[in-house]
Amino acid sequence: MKNIDIMNLLGKIAETNEEYPSARLAAAIVKNNKIISVGINRKKTDPLQARFSKNKEAIFLHAEIHAIKNALRELTVDELKNSTLYICRVKRPLSSSKNFVWGLAKPCEGCSRAIAEFEIKNVVYSTNNHMCFETI
Repeated sequence: MKNIDIMNLLGKIAETNEEYPSARLAAAIVKNNKIISVGINRKKTDPLQARFSKNKEAIFLHAEIHAIKNALRELTVDELKNSTLYICRVKRPLSSSKNFVWGLAKPCEGCSRAIAEFEIKNVVYSTNNHMCFETI
């Protein structure tokens, strides 16, 4: 799959995330050109999120951590190494808009620490320019 195909798929998944109407994110772990897992941001606490959060109040599940957690059901920690993490955020350009556009989904400090600890090789995230993404 191409980066744009994965990002478009994540954008569609994020659009359905009504748990966070203003910050809809979806993430995926990809290894050997195959999507291993998907995650969304949730209003649910999680011990893995708490481990990487920047403060003890920021324990609600981020899409990146959710995708990593789900990937660990399929892969060992060693197998997770050198995978790619994709993150897409969608938002409405105006509150009255029906359509979504992409928003900035650069990982926060806590998610960045998790990405480094699990040795995820590449991160692809959406930007505030619709259909544009960057890679870390």
